[in-house]
Amino acid sequence: MKHTYTVMSFNLRVIVASDPFSWDDRKHWIADTINTYTPDVIGTQEATIPMLEWLKETFEESYEVYAVNRTESTEVGEFSAVFVKKSRFIIGSKGSFMLAETPDIIGTMGWDAHCERICSWVELIPKRQTEPVLRFFNTHLDHMGKLARKEGLKLICDVIRRKDNEQSLPVILTGDFNDAPESEALAEVSSMKSCYSCFTEEEKENSLTFHAYEGGTKGSPIDYIFGSNGVEFLTARILRDSFNGGYPSDHYPVLATVKILEGDEDLKKSTGTLISHDCAGNHFPDMGRTLRQQ
Repeated sequence: MKHTYTVMSFNLRVIVASDPFSWDDRKHWIADTINTYTPDVIGTQEATIPMLEWLKETFEESYEVYAVNRTESTEVGEFSAVFVKKSRFIIGSKGSFMLAETPDIIGTMGWDAHCERICSWVELIPKRQTEPVLRFFNTHLDHMGKLARKEGLKLICDVIRRKDNEQSLPVILTGDFNDAPESEALAEVSSMKSCYSCFTEEEKENSLTFHAYEGGTKGSPIDYIFGSNGVEFLTARILRDSFNGGYPSDHYPVLATVKILEGDEDLKKSTGTLISHDCAGNHFPDMGRTLRQQ
């Protein structure tokens, strides 16, 4: 059995008083973006406590939210929150782990990271079914620590494999990876398909996702959607919608349409191991520029 779903990765940008656009404006633009494209699953980054409270209330009827603070504080911190459309899925098993040498201890920083970093995952059960068909991971890699990005992705892949040994499911990984497609860190997920494999060479040259509220297209992405065996990317888009001259975030959200293989027989027909793909389609040309990161 095969089903088609839409998936979004969206760095929401924390609330910063000096930013050109306020949270009071941006939150409505974010809501408008989500309501326009109505993704089935959203991996978000940089949601803080007040942001998450507003989003949960706004989308209470349409999305179930799973989120764990990367710190132990009840007042500050960020979440790699996952939004799941209630009309499509029920959240089954779920969990979170720190991207650190001690992944089970909330609030720890790993390697050369500048901030605490967390990965959250959920298993998704289609409505009117009883078994999960997809395991969805979402994260935000460090913006400073090169080793932390590489080791963080390695840890995520280790967890993906361990979970697959427990129950084999197709996997989608979303996030702000703070690195270019050809970076050393991204080599850790070279066995997975990238949403950008759908792009033409011209589109890859104009695939900037972090724009610092300045707009533009030229450059490489740092925001990604990856898929394992059992996940086929049908379409992918970088959403550059603006509102009254402003942007919902300093990142463009990324939207993909995916086909998910469901059931043992379909997965057996999918060649290779769960995360072992020929990713030649992931190659990006050398842009000859410094990547803007956040």
